[in-house]
Amino acid sequence: MTSPVILLPGMLGSPRLWDGVAQKLNPSLPARADRIDLDDTVSGMAESVLAHAPERFSLVGHSLGGIVALEIVRRAPQRVSRLVLASCSGRGPSEEQLAVWSELADRTRAGNFFDVVDEQAQINLGPVKDNSELLTVWREAAEHVGPEGFLRQLAAQCSRPDSLPTLGAITVPTLVISGELDQVSPRALQAELAERIPGAVHTIVPGAGHMLPMDSAIQFASLLDDFLAV
Repeated sequence: MTSPVILLPGMLGSPRLWDGVAQKLNPSLPARADRIDLDDTVSGMAESVLAHAPERFSLVGHSLGGIVALEIVRRAPQRVSRLVLASCSGRGPSEEQLAVWSELADRTRAGNFFDVVDEQAQINLGPVKDNSELLTVWREAAEHVGPEGFLRQLAAQCSRPDSLPTLGAITVPTLVISGELDQVSPRALQAELAERIPGAVHTIVPGAGHMLPMDSAIQFASLLDDFLAV
């Protein structure tokens, strides 16, 4: 029997960002998108997901959601049947990232959350940044997370663990997905994940950017169908 599927969004993402993928998934794959904006550490996010997850499930994480997915597999490997990591990194935060996130947090506390949201849309949507429909979905998702949720996510990013030393212990079948045009999390970082996780497969989606569950929902859903419906 196919395991239920849990979908984890990235930073500023609500479950809404998975709508396009979920609608295209094979009906035999019961999928549920979870929130990761209620805790201020990656470990806390992982525990929150596990507390409401089925006993055994397939796990799909995008960006920050992928980092949380790696923590879930570390904590409860027996509960994860298959793992999909999209547009994420196994590394801890760099000094440059810490500086950027600190600035974003300061601006958010100063009341400029929606300016930050619009700027991040341009950065994250990349090749589809002028798509009005996707921009609306992005803004609605960010509004659902809200400034306090965003601050919690930034805090989690700043304290996220370096997963590289533990990737070799992952034994569940793993698919790593990259967007060809991703400038936020370049595909070399996903190649690094695939190289270090035993047996992992790395797939690159042509023309996709960082937000490939949005800009390439049909292709993404097809990849999940092929990998998870077993």
